[in-house]
Amino acid sequence: MKILAIDTSCDDTSIAIVEKKNNQIKVISSVVSSQIQIHAPYGGVYPMLAKRAHQKNLVPVLTKALKKAKLLNPLPKKSDAIRSDRSILHQAEIHKILEKDEVLRTLTINFLNTYQNPNQKNTLTKKIKVDAIAITNTPGLEPCLWQGINFAKALSLYWNVPLIPVNHIKAHLAANFLQKISCNFQFPISNFQNLYPAIGLVASGGHTELIYMPKQGTYKIIGSTRDDAAGECFDKTARILGLPYPGGPSLASQAKLKMKNEKLKIELPRPMINSKDFDFSFSGLKTAVLYNFQSQKKSAQKSKDYKIAMAKEIQQAIIDVLISKTLKASEQFKVKSIVTGGGVMANKELRKQFKFKIKNLKLKIPFFVPKKSLCIDNAVMVGVKALFSNQKVSHSSKAWQNIQASGNLDI
Repeated sequence: MKILAIDTSCDDTSIAIVEKKNNQIKVISSVVSSQIQIHAPYGGVYPMLAKRAHQKNLVPVLTKALKKAKLLNPLPKKSDAIRSDRSILHQAEIHKILEKDEVLRTLTINFLNTYQNPNQKNTLTKKIKVDAIAITNTPGLEPCLWQGINFAKALSLYWNVPLIPVNHIKAHLAANFLQKISCNFQFPISNFQNLYPAIGLVASGGHTELIYMPKQGTYKIIGSTRDDAAGECFDKTARILGLPYPGGPSLASQAKLKMKNEKLKIELPRPMINSKDFDFSFSGLKTAVLYNFQSQKKSAQKSKDYKIAMAKEIQQAIIDVLISKTLKASEQFKVKSIVTGGGVMANKELRKQFKFKIKNLKLKIPFFVPKKSLCIDNAVMVGVKALFSNQKVSHSSKAWQNIQASGNLDI
């Protein structure tokens, strides 16, 4: 089974093609267009700018992904002369699907006219061979989600293949089924069942959640953030210190540096680390950073040592809370593995300390974390999750029209 996956949940436009064959998963191509430079001046993602960037980026990213997968060849110019009635009808329907997105509509129709001819009797190029289209429909920024959903609907209609709606949080955990991204890498599907029951930790810019998974495909949220997510805390505290966006990598880079004044110490709270539940709260940490920063003289605020010390402490505070809560949950639920995902899990120190803590406590359970490129938002994880989904929605059914974007839907 070959799936074309699309993710526009936030500020990255990502498209990938993944395949399940002979009990193996294979990544055929993966293309990501980042918007970091667009949002850097704002210190965070500006939803409407992200939406417009997706409109411009979806078709070029799709074209590149299909070419990488060797699934795309342009039609001869004379093909326009034999364009079928079916093609004209579908383009009218695509106009309706993308009626609110003029830029995306124009680029999509131009793409289909250049590369695709649905007339089965006079096909001038091979039909793109995918069995389904996977699309992130929740959670995320709704203006961004809608761009990917409508684009996927248009392609589904034109190519006559079903859609598979995918939950973004579940996809982050599914990224562990691929321990590194490569066109030649394969992972034995038969090993997956041995992971359960498991505890999942998803830590990103918008989410910090602990999830109990008694078996594959079953999810129960046992803890979530009450305010700021871990990644959001990284971004906001980095902005307080005057560090560039995105805040996580900026703080991590600062934390690696050595201070001239080794005696300089900063102590910040570890919010809810000892609470009896599995919830998180990082707004208090952000506030503590702000108050500490405001209490310093301007010369101290700008000093390299202060920023390094603060970066080290912010990072460690977040790491301590994430690890403590996750290990507490794994012990209480007596799980066979810990499965993680999300952009915060790309943090090198967090990954290192997680592994050290598990080894030091002599916990005989495996710890899974995706390759760094698969921790951040990407379509590969969406495609992998779709490979295990039973929810295929044909464009001939009413359910196809009912696929909606939902910014806050739980798993």
